[in-house]
Amino acid sequence: MALSPMERHLLCNSSSLLLLFLFSSVPITSQFPFGSSKQAYHHSNVTCIESERRALLQLKHGLKDELNRLSSWIGEGCCSWEGVGCHKTTGSVLKLDLHGIMYDDYHCTNCLGGQLSPSLVNLTNLRYLDMSSNNFSGIQLPAFLGLLKNLRYLNLSHAGFDGEIPHHLGNLSHLRYLDLGWNSLSTKDLGWVAGLSSLEGLVLSKLNLAAAQDGLQSINMLLSLTTLDLNGCDLFIHPHLSHVNFTSLAFLDLSGNNFNNYMAPPWLRNLTGLHDLRLVEGLVLSTVSVIDARDGLQSINMLPSLTTLDLNGCGHFIHPHLSHVNFTSLAFLDLVVNNFNNNMVPSWLCNLTGLHDLRFGNNNLYDPIHGLFDQMTSLVYLDLSPNRFDASTLKSLCNASSLTYLDLSDNNLQGSIASEIGQLINLTYLDLSGNNVQGSIPSEIGQLPKLTRLLLSSNKLNGTIPINLGQLTKLQDFDVGDNSLTGVLSEDHFTKLRELKSLDLTGNSLALNVSSSWIPPFQLREIQMQSIIVGPRFPAWLRTQKGLGVLDMRKASISDAIPNWFLSKNKSSTVRSWLYLSQNFLTGHIPQLHHALSILYLNDNRFTGTIPEDLCKLENLYILDLSNNLLSGRVPLCLGNLRDLKLLKLANNSLSGQIPISLGLRVLNLAHNNLSGFIPHCFNNISAMMVSGPDGLYDIYGQDRLQDIKGGREDEFDSGDLRLLRSETMEAIPSASGDVGLQNSATVKNQELWLQQEVKNCCCGLTLTNLHLGIILSTTIDNSKIAPPSPHKPQWA
Repeated sequence: MALSPMERHLLCNSSSLLLLFLFSSVPITSQFPFGSSKQAYHHSNVTCIESERRALLQLKHGLKDELNRLSSWIGEGCCSWEGVGCHKTTGSVLKLDLHGIMYDDYHCTNCLGGQLSPSLVNLTNLRYLDMSSNNFSGIQLPAFLGLLKNLRYLNLSHAGFDGEIPHHLGNLSHLRYLDLGWNSLSTKDLGWVAGLSSLEGLVLSKLNLAAAQDGLQSINMLLSLTTLDLNGCDLFIHPHLSHVNFTSLAFLDLSGNNFNNYMAPPWLRNLTGLHDLRLVEGLVLSTVSVIDARDGLQSINMLPSLTTLDLNGCGHFIHPHLSHVNFTSLAFLDLVVNNFNNNMVPSWLCNLTGLHDLRFGNNNLYDPIHGLFDQMTSLVYLDLSPNRFDASTLKSLCNASSLTYLDLSDNNLQGSIASEIGQLINLTYLDLSGNNVQGSIPSEIGQLPKLTRLLLSSNKLNGTIPINLGQLTKLQDFDVGDNSLTGVLSEDHFTKLRELKSLDLTGNSLALNVSSSWIPPFQLREIQMQSIIVGPRFPAWLRTQKGLGVLDMRKASISDAIPNWFLSKNKSSTVRSWLYLSQNFLTGHIPQLHHALSILYLNDNRFTGTIPEDLCKLENLYILDLSNNLLSGRVPLCLGNLRDLKLLKLANNSLSGQIPISLGLRVLNLAHNNLSGFIPHCFNNISAMMVSGPDGLYDIYGQDRLQDIKGGREDEFDSGDLRLLRSETMEAIPSASGDVGLQNSATVKNQELWLQQEVKNCCCGLTLTNLHLGIILSTTIDNSKIAPPSPHKPQWA
């Protein structure tokens, strides 16, 4: 194929240096099914054009394919290769689909990398090219892609490209869909977009378009555009367009851009065919005048075909009255975090009788107008959390039988839960947590056959848990923690809970009474039974739970030894991640532990023997608390090798030996033992004090709260004073002897001074800045027990 001088120039400049690039990616589903063209692409019996086969092999040669995705790219029949589609008669390659898969927002699996070969231009009939969701590690977007003049579909999103967008893409006049989103690309001029005269879908989300001042004017030249996604581009959204050309738009996402004076552009009212409008965090109107903000909603109200309106986080002034409501086709409305007049629900919502999904969270709203939800007979999803609605709101919703999702958490609900809630027979999600609900749990909830999540925590519920809740065959998450429930839970309470994954009974006056041979119907991932009477025997039914990630049975009245089957080396052992068994009466030796355990609280029990060195094999261990037991022997020095260990508490045992040295510790409590030897010189740069407060949490006082000291007698400093001490060196720390202070060689015995340290030039020769270390070395500060952090939020996470 003969190339023009312009084409040769593009090819010569297509090679790019590899740049270090950490790319972000969020999967985007195309608004247009261009990949499902009626023309047949895959024909394994079609003869492959030899020049195009060689072009594909050159492409393969330039790609990094660590998972061998292109293993089928061998032999003569390129039309049967993975991702290749050919014309059914000519054999020309029409489609090349090598997209990867995103397994979370930022990472791809099954990725390709490397370079895109200029040989692609030899695929002269190529109409469809998808290289999205790969990792090209910061290479520039090849300019030669502008030579693929027959392309109809081009998707390069989430692929790790960097640099300037080549303006040569404007030569693709037949292109109908272009997605460059979620790359580290930028441009100062979007003028090239005007050349894409056939374009129907344009996705430029998360690109840097801040310098493209007239960008919207160029996009406005695309008469056929139906989808425009400019999410997070920082593009200047021009308030005035002399003539609006893209009136065919059905989907428009302008969130995360630069609006003139924070106003919704008046030209929005010309987009009368718009179905989906997203201005999430795009219009921050809380800082401008009410008049300007009113105009914004009035403009949006001019869109009669609008079905989706997302104003989440806009701080938008929500006008309480509209003279005439035009957007009555709305099915989805998100007004989370906005500015409602007098904190009242606007009356015009009554006109939106076709709403399926309504989200009102974080608006400090009072009660809605009477009968509002009676009109919304199609409502499926309702999120009113958090606001200030009271119990009458919940009762008014009991007739909304179409509801599947109801979140009224963190409101002002008082009184009891109405028995009419049993009428919501389609409900799958019910969250009433964080209110002041009193009374008992109505047995009618047990008549909701589709319920998967029942969240009633942090209320004032009393009475017993209805036995018929055990009939909820689809229930996965049951949380009644932190209430005032009483009574005994038997096997009947769990009869048909086969799908249950999370169970939280914490903070109630409940007792669990089941047979030692009980085999539960469920396999739980999380159990929280703090302060529930589970003992005196260690619960044998835990042996059946093979996938537990979190187990919290603190203060569970267990007076027994931990059985060998519970914590062991093998992969089938019970708890995998967080284990809380503190404040029981557990005896015997500390057993073998699962290799993946990260948080272990066994404090305030009656364990005897030594600390097993197998603990040093727990590479993920983050918190270890064995304080207040009957342990003896030496502290394993290998604990200092646990790089992730942040909190180590071994106080109030009979341990001996030296202090383990760790690079990452933030809290070390070795008080009331018989340790001796050298204080590691990592502990030299003491700069602040750390103490436990009455609530058991840690307080860290910085330089502005501390006072210089020169040493002194121990009895000169009470606990209040010591919270305000500061010391530059170990010599300035008051000690039990009343002399100058602890030296670098000393005996650390029965002492409890909380200190915090910035570790610099640590003992292993590394320089670690901004790394905090708390050490207890004296008895002069608060000796109160420190409550272990909740498994919901690890204190040192």
